[in-house]
Amino acid sequence: MANLTPKQARFVAEYLIDLNATQAAIRAGYSATWAEKNAHRLTGNDGVSAAIADGQAKAMGQAGVTAQRVKEELARLAFSDVRRLFDKRGNLRPIYELGDNEAAAVASLEVVIKNAAAGDGHTDTIHKVKVWDKTKALELLGKHFGLFDEHAHISGTIELVWGGQ
Repeated sequence: MANLTPKQARFVAEYLIDLNATQAAIRAGYSATWAEKNAHRLTGNDGVSAAIADGQAKAMGQAGVTAQRVKEELARLAFSDVRRLFDKRGNLRPIYELGDNEAAAVASLEVVIKNAAAGDGHTDTIHKVKVWDKTKALELLGKHFGLFDEHAHISGTIELVWGGQ
């Protein structure tokens, strides 16, 4: 950020907080009236965009986020098998017994304890497990590895007809 003005450097620092360019421009001292226009101009500046990319790379590195790790997590979700959450008798395995792959597939877990038959003094425990969307994970992996052809292929002959004399 050596070649940035102090105001541009402040914009970069503010932008890295929440990735909201308009609000970053306002917080950096640019006019609120022209914040959106200034934000667009600033993010289009080569020095500013390079500083933003550098800041994001540093933040990702500090958080331990790498492209490889993201792909591995997507693969865990994409290839998860809900059967691994249960024992041989169909009972939900305790959460502490789940391996990393199985635990990663769980989006949420809800435990409900209630008296199903009123007055019998017996409580039932219901476990509600929601897993992450496998289809979305597979789609993201497929796009990353170029497995889908998302371009329209048009072939044939075009005949132009002129209606004039």
